[in-house]
Amino acid sequence: MGLGVETDEAREACAASVEGFVRAAAGLDELELLGASRCHGWTRLDVVVHVIAGWQEMLGGLVSPVDGEPTVDAASYWRAFAEQYGDDDPVADLMAQRRRTASYARPASATAQLRDVGEALLRGVRSCGERHLTWQGHVFTPGDFLAAWAVEDAVHHLDLLADEPVPASALRLARATVEALAPEPLPATWDDVDVVLAGAGRVRTDVAGLPVLG
Repeated sequence: MGLGVETDEAREACAASVEGFVRAAAGLDELELLGASRCHGWTRLDVVVHVIAGWQEMLGGLVSPVDGEPTVDAASYWRAFAEQYGDDDPVADLMAQRRRTASYARPASATAQLRDVGEALLRGVRSCGERHLTWQGHVFTPGDFLAAWAVEDAVHHLDLLADEPVPASALRLARATVEALAPEPLPATWDDVDVVLAGAGRVRTDVAGLPVLG
């Protein structure tokens, strides 16, 4: 099952996800940032530094318009990502992230850069037009590209275990993505957060085919 997202809807959700993540990180003091995140093996600061790198990559996609037809949509991108980068042994990636995080003198240095990169990214998201974009060797409609990043931000916002809630628009897109990828209907009793946490592998579940987000 595919998932196509209109540009205006995705733009709103993506901008909200960036703003929400920045607020969530800003609401944590330096000692709290050094505490455990919801992502096994990462501190909250590791999550912040990972998001900084992701947003820098996203800026590259925003300035890479192409004329080709889309090769992935907002949901199928996650399958393509898993095929390209999936690894049964996550330890190497976890340790690499710790080394990247260690390059910051203090947690406050990372949150300051997060804010600066976020401001630049918001300008790019808000000015994104209707041309298709290429990133990681794939071609996206602008709506599907922005939607995939709103989902990424929503997952990592939940990883921070912060008081700041994930913006509802991003959370809805994340749920829709998980539902599009899941091989069977998810329990009707699950709310949006339940679905996203299960879809991202942050909680264990007996539902077949999960997790589906890389």
